[in-house]
Amino acid sequence: MSTYLLTWNSKRWRWENLRKCIDDIQQNGYYAYSWSSGNNKKILPNDRLFMIHLGNEPRGIFASGWATSGVYKGKHWDKQSQVGKQFTLYVDINFDVLLDLDNEVILPLAKLKEGIFANMRWDSQASGVRIPNEIAIQLEIEWSKLTGKLPVAHNAEVLPEEIDHDRKYFEGAIKQITVNIYERNAEARTRCIRHYGASCYICGFNFERVFGKIGMGFIHVHHLKPLFELNAEYELNPIEDLRPVCPNCHAMIHRQKSAYSIEEIKEFLKSRSAE
Repeated sequence: MSTYLLTWNSKRWRWENLRKCIDDIQQNGYYAYSWSSGNNKKILPNDRLFMIHLGNEPRGIFASGWATSGVYKGKHWDKQSQVGKQFTLYVDINFDVLLDLDNEVILPLAKLKEGIFANMRWDSQASGVRIPNEIAIQLEIEWSKLTGKLPVAHNAEVLPEEIDHDRKYFEGAIKQITVNIYERNAEARTRCIRHYGASCYICGFNFERVFGKIGMGFIHVHHLKPLFELNAEYELNPIEDLRPVCPNCHAMIHRQKSAYSIEEIKEFLKSRSAE
């Protein structure tokens, strides 16, 4: 996993629905969006993304999330862009944090010019700049102090066929880096997908059938036992403890603080289809 910096300059582009995006994160735990990656073509699914606000004050990092796609070409976000720049590069992102610039404290640009952070230029207008690992680790620490949010990956990648199916996987192990960051095991998610398939366990939705090759293997994976309940290393059984679910069903599962069960969501769907 690599970490990259995306930029937003509110002097150049007005984020009209930012408040709605923030509200969606509070309700669903994440918000799916797309953003320019500048000239960077190397961002991959599961890479960590931070976003910095430039231009008007306050300036600093106010958002974080995870890439849910590779880089792709789309129409340029700036309708006034010059001839020859009708297209730009984008990456899809699931935001896990979006701070309200008017009412919440962000990680200020001044802080990012101190200590180890001074080894990187943060006020570049270019999106998609890679953050070196040693700086990214410290950034995660400062971000967690500010937001109280533990970084969580949302999507699973499909790994090669050569997987030891008798191997034991451990979920919820804690790395001590001043703050506790709960790990997720990518191979365990992949074992789950290989067993159940990439269709939603609740509603049957399959991204590849709908979107073609870009949707191949994409699915969220739901932990039947929440990670925050695992206070020590837990021997995870990918078949018994995980289920593949689509983003819509996953969001519905977490519509309340104590998550709905998969069976309850199935019953909601069943009752609606019977009406």
